[in-house]
Amino acid sequence: MNQTSVLPIFALAVPLFGVIPILYINKRAPEKINLSTAIITLITFFIIALMYPSIKAGNILVNTLKTGIPVGFSFRIDALGFFIGLIASFIWMLSSFYAIEFMRKTHAQVRYDVFSLLTLAGMLGVVFTGDLFSLYVLFELLSVASFFLVIHEQTPEAMRGGVVYIFMGISGGLILLLAIVMTYSLTGSISLSTIGLGLKGNKWLPLIFWGYILGFGVKAGIFPLHYWMPCAYPQTPSCAVALSSGVMIKAGAYGIIRTIYSIVGLDILKGNYLVAILLGMALFSIFIGSAAAINQTDLKKLLGYSSVSQIGYIILGITLLSPLGMTGGILHIFNHAVIKAGLFLCAGAFIHQTGKKSLSELKGIGKKMPIVTACFTMAALSMIGLPPFNGFISKWFLAIGALDAVKVGSYSLTVGIVAVGTLILSSFMNLIYYGPIVYNAWFGVVEKTDCPIKREDPKPVMMVPILLLALGTLIFGLFPGFPLSIARQISLLYFH
Repeated sequence: MNQTSVLPIFALAVPLFGVIPILYINKRAPEKINLSTAIITLITFFIIALMYPSIKAGNILVNTLKTGIPVGFSFRIDALGFFIGLIASFIWMLSSFYAIEFMRKTHAQVRYDVFSLLTLAGMLGVVFTGDLFSLYVLFELLSVASFFLVIHEQTPEAMRGGVVYIFMGISGGLILLLAIVMTYSLTGSISLSTIGLGLKGNKWLPLIFWGYILGFGVKAGIFPLHYWMPCAYPQTPSCAVALSSGVMIKAGAYGIIRTIYSIVGLDILKGNYLVAILLGMALFSIFIGSAAAINQTDLKKLLGYSSVSQIGYIILGITLLSPLGMTGGILHIFNHAVIKAGLFLCAGAFIHQTGKKSLSELKGIGKKMPIVTACFTMAALSMIGLPPFNGFISKWFLAIGALDAVKVGSYSLTVGIVAVGTLILSSFMNLIYYGPIVYNAWFGVVEKTDCPIKREDPKPVMMVPILLLALGTLIFGLFPGFPLSIARQISLLYFH
């Protein structure tokens, strides 16, 4: 049932117009900029959390913001949009508090905070929008604003990574716009709740489908559209790359979900070769991302390739076209956000305290920074998929979802076996590249020629977000009730 609510508008307005007080504070008390940004993200998180009772009751929150032009911005928040919005605001809040210390001595702090808030507004707008026009505008805001986070360091490497990022983002956006225009011309609708039926049997369906997949797939970083990740991630501040990997790539995954289940529709795509090809791309992403990560020597670049693999898990769940597969894919959106944001914040803490990024330079770091190393270890074990951590739960549901896809007739037994085999193989590959990092961190010997490193973990304002995310990998592994219940609710929306 639709329920009119002002909460979607407030949730988007707080970070969007929060830029104004940030600029004011910069002139009066620039040392308080990062704290002010963190408070704004905290308020945003609480506003979104207030939506939970209505979403749990099965309602859809709607509203329309008049713009004075024929097309307005419409909001339509169902369980899927709420879930990703809640995840995004929570991770953003933790990253912003983390940035109080991490960004304290860096240049252009006000620029970082302004574009961090604009990026949050774009991210929330994408998952809260109710029509394709609003989605496109806010998707572009997300791409452009996040570009300034990528190039924040302004080093030659950061600028090169930013060029690759924005070029692929703009290219994907143009393809997405073409798909939207074609959809409107054929159906006369841009509402996400009504356009699917108008595409049934249309000869342009494959072109429109791939237009959406390519447009959203660039942001998601699915193979072979992942090239920007290893280029951009190593140069981006860790508190920002935690947002990109943990949250922003989920905007692409969200768009792919909407493409399959809303824009085109499950009835049209079930048994169609289009989704089968996308499933193959997901399996390649899982394998290629893990294989590439094995050969990396830079920690952040390794985590970037790992994200390519992990987005493959999510797209796999979505394309299995089975209730349990969908549940696993949605659940992994949550679990991956917690795990990967924790890993990147740990990596940032290592860099902040020691100035070292290379894996070989981090040998014995556990003796110097035991709490951060323990948190990294928990997140790494979860990424491998070992119980009792939350990564195991979503991988389990993806595996049984692959078998469920065979049961409901979406795919053959061979496809189900290949999917399960790829999941198992990927876990072993994750062990190959995460295992030595963890082992060397605790038991590696620091060479005498190495520069001395500080014998301390970071300050509490950086440490608390890391601890919360590390504990989240364990708590949501032992008690997955909250994310699992919402994942099941979302799955039931499409599989009655």
